[in-house]
Amino acid sequence: MVLSPENLRVSDRQKSSELAEKQLLENPNSDKLFQGSFLRHALTRTKMVSQIISYIWLYAESDPLAKQARQWFQNPTKNFDQLENPNSADKLPSLAKLMGAKPQDQTIYGEFLSKVFADVKDESESLYIFPLFNKHDIESGIVVFKTDATITSGSVQDPNPNSPNVLTVMISFPPRPQFSEATLTKEELSNWFNDRDNNNYTPPNSYIPCCTTS
Repeated sequence: MVLSPENLRVSDRQKSSELAEKQLLENPNSDKLFQGSFLRHALTRTKMVSQIISYIWLYAESDPLAKQARQWFQNPTKNFDQLENPNSADKLPSLAKLMGAKPQDQTIYGEFLSKVFADVKDESESLYIFPLFNKHDIESGIVVFKTDATITSGSVQDPNPNSPNVLTVMISFPPRPQFSEATLTKEELSNWFNDRDNNNYTPPNSYIPCCTTS
């Protein structure tokens, strides 16, 4: 095959990209470089939401908190908290509160995150950073959360005339398939839930929701 100048340029760019990635991975300070990357943080956030759903799929039948969290995703506009004299933030949907929570928060949402990410002890040494979304952005209404049980890949929808000045985060939350070798095994789901590889952002099985929230 005869390579055209354009093909050669594409090939050179690809080689340069691969070399840069290799050098970054071999850099002893690569973790710190990753921590400063907006795209890697966005990809990690995508992975974290997917792993939250994986936890719900794994433990909703045995963990009351996981069962309750399933309701948050199934009813993304509903506030399940029963508080006296709630302020505006208290009135937010439970799913939005989860997205703006930290594991150390003394709330049901913080307690849930501390169970899902029990091994994430030091955010300074990890790409796993909380909250998932800026709490002020959530409370000011410039980002809202919806779920769809018919999709396996989520999306972020731009503002439009029907929702001006608002980003809509669409999270995939389909029913969990029956565990089997033909669909998804419990081992595959558990392995993904426990995956903390900073270079892996994609579930190993297409039945596991890929929750694009970047």
